[in-house]
Amino acid sequence: MPPAPGLLEAGAAPTALLDERAGAADVDARIDVHDASRLEWTLAVPLPERGSIKYTLDVELEIPTNVFAPHTAWDQLQSWTRLDGPALTVGQGDEVTIDALRRGAISFAHRLAYTHDGFARHCVLAGALSAPLPLADLETTLSSWLAVVETTMDDARGRLVAPAPGEGAELCRERGLVDEYLSIRFLEMLAGAERSLAALKESRHAGAHERAVGVAEARLAELLSAEIEHRRAQAFVIVDPGSPASLEHYLERASLLKKHFQEVLFLDADTYRVAERIHHWVAAFVAILASTWAFAWQIALMNRRPTTGSQVGSGLVLLATVAGVVYAAKDRIKEIGRDWIRGNVHRFYAQRVSRWRAPARRLPGRDVIVTARESFDQTALSRPDPLNPASRAAVTSAVVRYMHRGHVVAKPALLASGVRRVKHIFRYDLSPLFARLDDAVKQVPVLDPVTRRVGFIDAPRRYRVPVRLRVVCGGESRDIRAKLVLHKRGLDHLEIED
Repeated sequence: MPPAPGLLEAGAAPTALLDERAGAADVDARIDVHDASRLEWTLAVPLPERGSIKYTLDVELEIPTNVFAPHTAWDQLQSWTRLDGPALTVGQGDEVTIDALRRGAISFAHRLAYTHDGFARHCVLAGALSAPLPLADLETTLSSWLAVVETTMDDARGRLVAPAPGEGAELCRERGLVDEYLSIRFLEMLAGAERSLAALKESRHAGAHERAVGVAEARLAELLSAEIEHRRAQAFVIVDPGSPASLEHYLERASLLKKHFQEVLFLDADTYRVAERIHHWVAAFVAILASTWAFAWQIALMNRRPTTGSQVGSGLVLLATVAGVVYAAKDRIKEIGRDWIRGNVHRFYAQRVSRWRAPARRLPGRDVIVTARESFDQTALSRPDPLNPASRAAVTSAVVRYMHRGHVVAKPALLASGVRRVKHIFRYDLSPLFARLDDAVKQVPVLDPVTRRVGFIDAPRRYRVPVRLRVVCGGESRDIRAKLVLHKRGLDHLEIED
């Protein structure tokens, strides 16, 4: 159902903003809690028009020594790299393929996300401004955003869902998946808009915008009702609030659809550990060094010739003893040398080198898009006791630092298809720490003011881990500092510092 003409005219500004944001290609770095055990940070780097662009990413976690559990950092890290900001690639006269349909679905999903951000931003401004006069047209603005959403969904289904005559069963099936995926993203957008309106109703300007909120909520209800009817007609999964199995099935289906469509954007990773790659060269170098040292001692001992009979016996004993020590030291030198280089290779180069290539279906030559050197480092940090720094007491912490230095190479073919950025996604599992944390709830004694008896209340036990993310790209830098709040049951939330 097309929106009313008045809404389209009023939605001109949101539409312009939508197009502007969809074409943005600035550096974007974020850090947040992904789930109960993993901390996630992401970095989006612009795809240059020519040449290459260099960037660095540093992430630090300062974990108190008493709760730090030794672990292998690489085993706890998950990472993916994908293209970001795809434009619509399915239009009149274009060859329709399954990959093109998937990229088109991702494009419209991005547009829905940008629309949601615009709707939420206007709700926040309406609730935060000291005077409601600058947003006197909030009702029209919110209606315009919802009109843009409806137009986007109609456009997406007209371009991507409606089958063409003579298409094969594979394409028809993919179009059905596109419809279901966009429907789920549409429902997520409507749910996010409802949360924004609920926050606005709790603000101090709720009375001034009561009518605007009511109109927007009524429109959201209409859109939601129409979409549920569409899902029922297409035999998609319908959520039954009273059925846990239905809710579980819906979430599982949404997860499968998200992975199915976003997979088309992921780059193929080619990684290797530097220590493993140079292992044989390091072993050969250290063996030569140790053998040279042992051979020099052997020559020195052979040149020492005893002259008397009594010295022969003692000389042989000394020679055998020194020879044994030399050869034992030789093996030890080799082990120490290999361990030292393996533990310090990141200081000279990196621990891991990664290259991400475009899949063959996107670029037939599987060109390298991103190359990066990655390292983990762990150091001990001692700070003065915050309760009384003059007492000379110290608080020790283990600092886990992830360093990522890379460069992105220009690919005109990707730019022409609408790709604007390359996005890195990292998730670090902190579950090894949970076993060393205190109980999530502790009992605190309190005095009842009425009965004058001692009672106990449950108090949450939380830990705060300082986190820092720093990005430098093309002369632009960004520094994010936060406190990761966690407890015995897992990660809670992230408190971003101003």
